[in-house]
Amino acid sequence: MMSQQVKEAIHSAWRAVGILETVRSLKHPVTARTKTQLDRQPTHSHPSSSCHAARRASAAYNLFCALPLSLSEDVTVIVPTTFKSETELTKCLQSVTACSPAAVLVVTAKANVSLIEHICSLKSFKRVRVLDVDKLNKRRQMIRALKEVETDIIVFADDDVLWPEQYLDYLLAIFEDPKTGAGGTRQRVSRNHSFLTSIWNFLGIAYLERRVWNNIATNAIDGSLSTLSGRTAAYKTEILKSEEFFHYFLNDHWRGRPLNTDDDKCLTRYVYSHGWSIAIQCDSRSVIETNMEDSPKYIAQCLRWARAHWRGNLTVMENERYWFTSMYWGLYVIYIGQFQTPAALVDGSIFALLYTSLSAYEESRIAACECLALWVFLVKVLKLLPHFFQHPQDMIYIPASIVFSYLHGIINIYALLTLTKTHWGSQDLDQLQHARATRTEVVPLLRRAMQETEAYHEPTFSKLRHSWFVSEPC
Repeated sequence: MMSQQVKEAIHSAWRAVGILETVRSLKHPVTARTKTQLDRQPTHSHPSSSCHAARRASAAYNLFCALPLSLSEDVTVIVPTTFKSETELTKCLQSVTACSPAAVLVVTAKANVSLIEHICSLKSFKRVRVLDVDKLNKRRQMIRALKEVETDIIVFADDDVLWPEQYLDYLLAIFEDPKTGAGGTRQRVSRNHSFLTSIWNFLGIAYLERRVWNNIATNAIDGSLSTLSGRTAAYKTEILKSEEFFHYFLNDHWRGRPLNTDDDKCLTRYVYSHGWSIAIQCDSRSVIETNMEDSPKYIAQCLRWARAHWRGNLTVMENERYWFTSMYWGLYVIYIGQFQTPAALVDGSIFALLYTSLSAYEESRIAACECLALWVFLVKVLKLLPHFFQHPQDMIYIPASIVFSYLHGIINIYALLTLTKTHWGSQDLDQLQHARATRTEVVPLLRRAMQETEAYHEPTFSKLRHSWFVSEPC
């Protein structure tokens, strides 16, 4: 396995060889040719000349430069899991192992280690190790696996994500820039297979569509990002595998209270504060699928995310400088824009100001307010247009989406007032701490997991074309 430094050194060496041979060749300039083209050259045409050697050196260098600096064999995937759903975890590991990483480390409670090992054995998952922790805590699970990593790249993945084929090839492309320390890709919520999805499923789809849109836009403009999503994210091992980071990560607090949640916020902050950049791979062939709560529990999930958003941004504003010294668009959109809530108050104030300012123009102000209402409507649905192009039947949920956007503003205010609540809003970790199945239930559980996943295949680009608005790669 070739380290990043070794690869860069070889690149430099080949470049030096190419320059040297070019200088030695005084008769003809060096032209870039592929190895195949060079092999087609007549062997009798200056076989020993420096020009011929220069061509071969140049071709070899070009071929080497075409190779990515990071390959799937340079990756260790870490999957911290509560083992809430054996089917979801099995599907996740099936899609992850299909991308051929060097190793997959699954971390769970001691009581469920043997059960997950049985699943991996029955499904013939290669290079998967199951590690244990005394108590479920996502941060400690991540650190437990980090200490075992021996590759150049770490990829954290939630236990309910599905990767498309060759996912790592696209994800690792972000590290071609040596300044990039971490990154992720686009995401989508798995849609219910019925013609009309449930309203909760649609709200989850709409939430993630907007979030991905915002992240890609801000990151493309000035490299800023509110949060690098923990659903799947890649990091250079040299950044995270250190006692400094372990202490930083495990001693993250909010007003004296230890944080078990907000792990992705903490990772994002650490990467930026150490001078690294974060990149988003927005190629349409690298879209992962994930699940969200498909019930009223979705409200609790949104509340947890809102609290994490406030805590993370306020911590950055209090302790860091990068958010206002180099990322000016992010300064406005992420850190100033967060105070433009709730939307009902902001939009209502705009309507009131417009209506009163046109009091002398009775005939015009109604038309002006109607135009403003149309503008607000378009703003609310603009980011959902790609989804509606693929699933026009979901347009019946547009009113519900707009109503929920205003409700989410109220959730944001409530979250701001309850930042000291740091628990997981939609999971009971104490309950999940126990064994997923008793001895007599193990065989039926394994059989069910196998049956539910035997017909499953990891998402492919052709499938995503039918379930996602495909644009040209960024």
